[in-house]
Amino acid sequence: MKKNKVTIKDVAKHAGVGIGTVSRAINGSGEINAETKLKVFKSIQDLGYTPNRIARTMRTKQYKQIALFVNISNVAFTQIANGISQYLDTVGYSVSLCNVGDDEDVRVKILAALENQHLDGIIIAPPREDNLNLSEIVNQMGIPIVTMDRDIPGIPAGVYTDYFTSVNKAVQYLLSLGHRGIALIGGSHTRRQFRKSKEGYEQAFIDSGIENTGEGIIIESDLSSQGGKKAMNDLLPKIRNGTITAIFSLNHYIFHGVLQVIRDNHLRYPEDISIITFEDYELTHLLDPPVTVIRRPLNDIGYSVAQILIRYINEPELYGKIEPFRIPTEFIIRESCGFLKRQ
Repeated sequence: MKKNKVTIKDVAKHAGVGIGTVSRAINGSGEINAETKLKVFKSIQDLGYTPNRIARTMRTKQYKQIALFVNISNVAFTQIANGISQYLDTVGYSVSLCNVGDDEDVRVKILAALENQHLDGIIIAPPREDNLNLSEIVNQMGIPIVTMDRDIPGIPAGVYTDYFTSVNKAVQYLLSLGHRGIALIGGSHTRRQFRKSKEGYEQAFIDSGIENTGEGIIIESDLSSQGGKKAMNDLLPKIRNGTITAIFSLNHYIFHGVLQVIRDNHLRYPEDISIITFEDYELTHLLDPPVTVIRRPLNDIGYSVAQILIRYINEPELYGKIEPFRIPTEFIIRESCGFLKRQ
């Protein structure tokens, strides 16, 4: 028996709205509440109503506008946004910067943005990866979303930064200088950067043929100067007794807290403690001595993730099928790490 074709009337009845509301939701025209639009697209999904029509809408009904959802207090995103804007300029799109701060419910902010403006796509780097509601936006709103350095079920990554390789090189470098008590500080296991950096750290001991007997430790912390200060203050007794001889921060805000504790306690680097941090910016050059860093090509990250998103906007049938760009990092040795004589 042939199954009756689902019609727009069926969708309207299922969603509890009028036919005109369904039409406006699909075509992105007229005023429509974001929650109502979400309800309509959920009914479309549940009923299996002509998903190819939504794909055609994504192709033809473009507003040339995408949104970037990040924590704008992180200055690294300024350079990333610049890279995004550079690529979008070449294809006639513009970008809106939306601050998520440390808010875990990014979904609410995305819905609010969709209610106030027409968007063709979204780039996100949420504070956590375990926000399962985000995948609903993709399935029900009919616009592509890509992530930067996040592993979120149902949402493809646009770029993956190679944290593993440079962290592995940096830790091997410290081990070659005689350090064993290496403290890796930064972030949470709910973020890809921390997990991949942890893997690189642990592999460095294996690659160097050195057993980590417990002197080296990995610390989760807030991505803030306060998080860095707390971690460093907790480590001070071990620094003073020589158990911890090197600090490796995975975030430049954490690094600021590390520096504050070093100064407040009249420590010197590299004499009393060796230090390495992520990002290469004015401070790492101006400090005396200059600081060994891992450099991320922030502009390239933005340019690459924008390329992926525009590809998905223009070819929605490929959504989730394109391999993310793999962005290399660079380990830059300066003068903030000293040779440690083993007893």
